[in-house]
Amino acid sequence: MDEPLAFPLLFVTKKYLNAFSKRIPELSIDRYHYVLILIDNHGENLSQKALASILKIDKSYMVTILDYLEQHEYILRIKNPVDRREQLVKLTPKAAKDIPLIRKVISELNNRSLKNISEDKRKIFNEVLSLIERNLSDIAPVKSCSFIKNLN
Repeated sequence: MDEPLAFPLLFVTKKYLNAFSKRIPELSIDRYHYVLILIDNHGENLSQKALASILKIDKSYMVTILDYLEQHEYILRIKNPVDRREQLVKLTPKAAKDIPLIRKVISELNNRSLKNISEDKRKIFNEVLSLIERNLSDIAPVKSCSFIKNLN
């Protein structure tokens, strides 16, 4: 298999996100919808660091995401009264209004995506995705010289 495994996954992701955008074009954001769901699911008690950890992304990328959501008036960042070094992420009334619609569209797209796929195959699919993620999570960086030598 010469094609990177990431290619079909990216292709499906693009289709999913494109369909998502078509379903709710009235939103002022076109990405990071799931971040709003996570914040809501955790009762708005998540810090930037905790969100980055849940999403398994670095803190600088998390800041970029939150900057975008803040610019579009979906979140506010406030100092944690318990630890002033930390910022908690809170939803705005605009986000609270749009989250039910976002949840509805996610549910519809998930159902459509998994249509005609048995419960057993769905379970296997999720297990395989988890295994792939685990298999890739402990890859140590290599020094470029040794990597090139191994290719020759």
